[in-house]
Parts: sequence; structure tokens; C-alpha cells
Amino acid sequence: MFQTIIDTLRIVLKVKPHFVISTGAAPGMWGIIFGKLFGSKTIWLDSIANINTLSLSGKLVRGFSDLYLTQWQKVAHHSEAEYRGSVL
Repeated sequence: MFQTIIDTLRIVLKVKPHFVISTGAAPGMWGIIFGKLFGSKTIWLDSIANINTLSLSGKLVRGFSDLYLTQWQKVAHHSEAEYRGSVL
């Protein structure tokens, strides 16, 4: 995980993205965090695999996400995430 954190930070510093979008994986969580710290707009779309609750990464990244989404209506009712439809 440590190498993933370092690699993600290097990418964000090199690319300087305007937007960072993640679909729920831990490396994407670091992209969202670093992107937000360096001025990017961020979108978190929690994993489709989590049908009952947000992923741990999703819970940790909440404060860094400009748009915080879930792919399940049920999860949206029990969290701060929004449901705007399914990706599939």
C-alpha cells in the first residue's frame, strides 16, 4: 500500500489533474485525497460491489469528495452518498 500511495502522489503532482474520479478502489481513494489537496475537483463513485453499505475507502474519502455517489439506492438512504442512477 505504501508504494501505491507514493505512486499516486507522484502522478497527481506530475499531471496536475483538473478532475479526479474514482470508482471505489483504495488507490483511487489516494488519488481523490491528493487531488483535492492540490486543487482538483473530485468525484467518488462507490463500488458496485457494496450493495449494503459504503466501502471503507468510501467512508474515508467523504471529506475530500466534491461529488459523493453510490450505485445503490439502499446505500444512499443509509449514508451521505447520493444515488443518481446505476453505471451498469
